[in-house]
Order: sequence, then C-alpha cells, then structure tokens
Amino acid sequence: MHSPQLFIQGLAVPGGLAFDADEQLFVAETLEGRIQRISPQGKPLFFASTGGKPLGIAFDDSNDLFVAEKGHRHLLLISPDATVEVYAHQCKRKRFTGPQDLCLGPTGDLIFTDVGDHHSPSTGSIYGVNIDAETSLLATGLANPTGLVLSQDASNLYVIEADHNRVLSLSFKEDGTLAPPQVFIQFTDGGPPRALVFDDDGRLYITRGGKGLTIADPDGQPLTQISIPGNEPTAMVFGGADFDELYIAETSTGAIYRMQTESPGQRPFAGPRSI
Repeated sequence: MHSPQLFIQGLAVPGGLAFDADEQLFVAETLEGRIQRISPQGKPLFFASTGGKPLGIAFDDSNDLFVAEKGHRHLLLISPDATVEVYAHQCKRKRFTGPQDLCLGPTGDLIFTDVGDHHSPSTGSIYGVNIDAETSLLATGLANPTGLVLSQDASNLYVIEADHNRVLSLSFKEDGTLAPPQVFIQFTDGGPPRALVFDDDGRLYITRGGKGLTIADPDGQPLTQISIPGNEPTAMVFGGADFDELYIAETSTGAIYRMQTESPGQRPFAGPRSI
C-alpha cells in the first residue's frame, strides 16, 4: 500500500468524487456550489453550477450525473451537455432536509442519505428513487447518516451514522425496504467517519475526521490506518487503468490525494438506466 500523493490542490471544499464513462474525474466543490471536471494533469475545468452545496455525486450508464445538493435540499440530474434539472425534492410531500451522499443500485435506482432535522436527534433517513423519479422511504431514525456504499452483491447497504461515530449495515428486504440496522464498526476515537468504498476483496475503506483512512476486513475489523494530509478527508473513488488508484478528497487542504492500493476497487453500480 503506497502513501497518498497530492493530485490537485486549490479546491473550495471538495465534497464528492466520481468518474464518468470516459474515465474523467469530477469533483463537487461544496463551497463554490459547482461541479468541476479534473484533467489527467490535475487541472480543474468548470462543468456545471448547482447554486448551493453539492456533496455526493454519481454517474449512471447514460453518463448522467446525479448530485446530492444539500444546500437546496434536493437531488439534481446533470446531463452530459451540463444541463441541470431537479430530479427529486420530496417523498410523499415531505421535503428532504439535506441530501448528503448517494449511489446507484444494479436496477438503476438511486439510494441516498438525508441528514434529518439538526434540532431533533435521530431523524435522518435513507431514500430510494426509481428510474421514474418516484421516491420511497427505505429507513429512518438515523443520527446524521452520511456516506454509503452497497455490497458487491447489492444485498446490504453500509451507511455512516456520523453522530454515533459508526458504520451500520442494513440488509434489503423482499419489498425493497431496509431491515433494522446492525452496527458493523463502532469507532471510539477520532472524528466521525465521512465516506465509504469497498475493494474487490471485500475490504472497507473509511475516511475519518482526524484519523485519515481506515481499512477494515470483511468482518469489520480494522486492519490498517493510513495518514492523509489535513484533518478532514471526505469523499473517495477508485479509478485508474486497473481500477487500483484511490482518490481521496480532503477539505481542510482543498486537495485531492491519490494512492495505489493492493487490490482494485469494487466498481460502483451505474444502472441500467439507459434502456
């Protein structure tokens, strides 16, 4: 496992990372309310404005980009020509409180975390949005859910519960909702976890405030701790020709770091949505 190396700096609070179908890296600059495309040489190129506080981002198999726009409390769809539209903003007439992170499932459904009411503890939720943009509540009663990732067989969803400094595992029931959460990893030190990705060997990578990067085995036992410059590592994404380069955003330094991993990353689901 190699040490993280600086890839790009000078970003205004990088809060989300994703690669498109052409293997171009995109970053959500939360403070500036915009999405940037990053050249292979590490140069930012403006792509689209969200006007608020974009966080998690993900591409589908049509190369449409979905954005968790916390500032405006909705999900955005940004087409390849940079046209921006609101994709979803409520569930059964209840407005989202602050979408945090999102991912796509194997059927093309979006799954995202919603922070909940800051004045009421444990009101965070997980929602699903199907390809017809119909929204359903999958789970609620969570304390500030943030990063999330699906298992390789899509049978389990792993979600950070930031206010309790832990990672939860939730299995999908036959009706598509989520079973009650089980604690997968409970941290007792450091700041809250921020983002999650798996590698192909089932190891879970977790960015943590003040602790850098923690790698846990498939049973949730921490294996390795890797230091990252700064105290606020956030989003992660795998890329590279062999999918064994991990890109890590860090907000206090306004940078993205890159490191070589022992195993390739688990490729994120992207659909199908283009059928």
